[in-house]
Amino acid sequence: MKVRDIYSSYLLIAGFMSLMLGIGNWAYGAVKITEYQGLLHRTAQTGLEDSYRSFQQLDQQKNEEVLRRINEDRKKYNAARVKLDFYYVVWSGGRLFFLLGALLTFFALIRLIRQDTSIKMRRLADDPFGPQP
Repeated sequence: MKVRDIYSSYLLIAGFMSLMLGIGNWAYGAVKITEYQGLLHRTAQTGLEDSYRSFQQLDQQKNEEVLRRINEDRKKYNAARVKLDFYYVVWSGGRLFFLLGALLTFFALIRLIRQDTSIKMRRLADDPFGPQP
């Protein structure tokens, strides 16, 4: 088998590229999931959501001041959840691409080995004694 046979196989190249893309997405997704899970844990519901209800009378300005911190925390929490969901898709897509790339690469290598073997078998069948001195 020659090097040219390897890099001219489109199936092998597609499998290798899918394998690399899958590894990259899988690793990057795992890192980002860990990061955003930590952020979610830090910005989880703090209990302040119910504390503003204990005030009997609040005017508009005081109501906005009390709720400002709660709303900011809730926005951070929701943004982190959306990003976490996105990186779960990246992570699972990376696993899928890795599996697809591994299968394509495996079958492409099998195909190349079979082609190379059949070529050599034909050569042997044509000239069973090899080159004459």
